[in-house]
Amino acid sequence: MTDAERDALLIRLDERTKAIQEALKRDFAVLYGNGKPGLLSRVQKIEDWQAAKQHHYGLIAAVLGFIINAIGVLYAIFKKTT
Repeated sequence: MTDAERDALLIRLDERTKAIQEALKRDFAVLYGNGKPGLLSRVQKIEDWQAAKQHHYGLIAAVLGFIINAIGVLYAIFKKTT
């Protein structure tokens, strides 16, 4: 390998390294945000909403179960007394 070939190779490596660094900066800004919420925080917010939604469905089912049970008990009490 001559000095000229080595220099050309080093120049190409330097250009590729700069391109990779620019891509990493761009990806970092997308992932973490640049003055606004990034992809990671938006995904976390969606996951939090999903977990809260599942909690609400369970709570609604429990309340409905309690109401249906109370109606059954009241029906049994009034049927027994009449």
